[in-house]
Amino acid sequence: MSDPELARLLLVEITRHLPALERSAVDVVEARRAIHALKGSLGLAGESALAQELARLERKLGAGEEAAAHTAADLMRRAAEQLLAGESPSAGLVVWPTPPMSLAPRSIEPGVRTQYLSEVGDRLARIDEALGGSLTPLDAIELAYRQVHTIKGASSAVGDEPMAWFCHGLEERLRGGSASRETAEAALIELARWRGLLGGLLDDPQSAIHSLRSSRGRSAAPKSQSRPPEEEPRSSAGEDATIRVAAQAVDRLLDQTTTVAVAREAMAQSASSLMQRSEEMRALRSDLAEALRLIGPPRPWGAPAAALSRIRTVASSLGVASERLEEAAFGVRRPVIALRAAEAASKRELSEMRQTPLRNLFARLTTSIEAEARRSGSEITVSLSGADETIDRRIAEALFDPCLQIARNSVAHGIEAPDVRERAGKSRTGTIRFSARKAAGRLSITIADDGAGVDAADLRRRAVEAGTLTKPFAAHADDDTLLSLLFLPGFTTRDASDLLAGRGIGLDIVQASVQRLGGRVHLSSRKGEGVSVLVEVPVESGFATVLWVEASGDMYALLAADVVSVKRTDGALVPHLTSCIGDGVAPPGPVCLELAVRDERARITVDAAGELEELLVRPLTPLVAAMGPFAGAIVRGDGTVRLALDAHALAPRARALAPG
Repeated sequence: MSDPELARLLLVEITRHLPALERSAVDVVEARRAIHALKGSLGLAGESALAQELARLERKLGAGEEAAAHTAADLMRRAAEQLLAGESPSAGLVVWPTPPMSLAPRSIEPGVRTQYLSEVGDRLARIDEALGGSLTPLDAIELAYRQVHTIKGASSAVGDEPMAWFCHGLEERLRGGSASRETAEAALIELARWRGLLGGLLDDPQSAIHSLRSSRGRSAAPKSQSRPPEEEPRSSAGEDATIRVAAQAVDRLLDQTTTVAVAREAMAQSASSLMQRSEEMRALRSDLAEALRLIGPPRPWGAPAAALSRIRTVASSLGVASERLEEAAFGVRRPVIALRAAEAASKRELSEMRQTPLRNLFARLTTSIEAEARRSGSEITVSLSGADETIDRRIAEALFDPCLQIARNSVAHGIEAPDVRERAGKSRTGTIRFSARKAAGRLSITIADDGAGVDAADLRRRAVEAGTLTKPFAAHADDDTLLSLLFLPGFTTRDASDLLAGRGIGLDIVQASVQRLGGRVHLSSRKGEGVSVLVEVPVESGFATVLWVEASGDMYALLAADVVSVKRTDGALVPHLTSCIGDGVAPPGPVCLELAVRDERARITVDAAGELEELLVRPLTPLVAAMGPFAGAIVRGDGTVRLALDAHALAPRARALAPG
């Protein structure tokens, strides 16, 4: 795998759960729990093919096929060997379109079957429309791609595994088809090749799977006899007409906006350089004028008149040149101002095109966990808050897997059985709450349940028994410290897993996924009242208004939205930014900044505070992000790179370093 840390976490997870799958006498409950945990971890790590294979084995085990546990053990042993060799754990699995041996049709619940067949039939009709020749290749492949994606989601929700598996592979084949006319035509040819099989999977999935296996994917699908149609001339439309724009096109435009921003920054640097040269020439002219004054008028025994005249000429020329440089600097600054305004407007409009409401993410999560609840016999209701907040589609997609893992834990392990809830004085129906809030360039998603919660006292005892904490430290540890142990790979034992209803399984992978987005995960719980999981990620990408600060000779940027005030240090012992970053120890600086983070305040000092600028903030690699409280990088016009600070990570350090 390309990420060594992620590979290490996966290897720890596999090693921890493998013994439950290797026992000769299969404990079905324990084996299902192990497969479920491994499935979630692999899904979060992006190994979807292997995760899907484990999901099928989990269902077989639930249906009484104990041999599925040993099949899963063989699969995980091979995955561990491949991870140790630096390869993907999915390497060696059969390649689409050859179906894996565990793939088999399952009956769909009668209550949803009719609606499902109707929905998929409608989507297949839209695919036929895309292949029919009335649309341009780019519009046709965009329409078709959406239909395949929708069929994949619907089939997964109702348990139609063959259709979900096939559409997942087909979607990967079609991805990127809207990049150009040529790629769109090639993708449409690929889609036409498999269109007949899509209908076969809906009408007779067993025969369709047999056809794919017998041909090993080479000739199962009927060949298309006609190429996609040539592009039709577009009809004229009014200025308010709506057009379809591919997501890739928006991404490319945003990249181009980034290039313009760097060029604009270089122009601004050039303007500043011109102004500096102008000031230097003006200073030289003043020096020459002062020299002439000291020399005085020409005298027979003094400086020759010709030399004095030449000095006056040079001084006059310097004055003219400095004025011209100043005019040139102002001339450069005018288009810089215009470019900055155009950049900001373009960025806002393009970003809005790529935004999606969180309602869509919450809807996908709700569909999945309601299906999970039906399978497990749980009774739940889902409540939403903040669903109208919007975020970048790519962030929403990256958040789906970690949020789904957290929500599934709530359904499968957090919410008690209806009769247990009644005995505890609760409603028979459990509640899962999804809430979202966006502030100061960060998105906070809270997933909370009213289930059994975590017993902090018992967690403290188990941490001491496992040697994770010393007895004195555990005695003084607060609940937040104890709950943070659930993120440690290998901490959760079988007994702890039973006690905590599975919580902690896969949380290290959840945390790693969120950290790759520059975010964090925070747990809070009270015994008998449920668990609340806060997932917080930065959503401020691209242009941001920053305040430049100087600390120990280095320049840093802070998001202006996180800074409440800038004032002279009042003599209080406020920690220096250098100390908070961890680059050394420095006494309090002359300038004090007050930061506001989630309605809390923190203060730091710096050596100087500079100007406010609207600049492009680029994302950091995981390695650099892990080195300190950094939110991104800023490339200046002269090629230098400056780090932007994450106030949310900086504030706790400042509070910890502040004297009692």
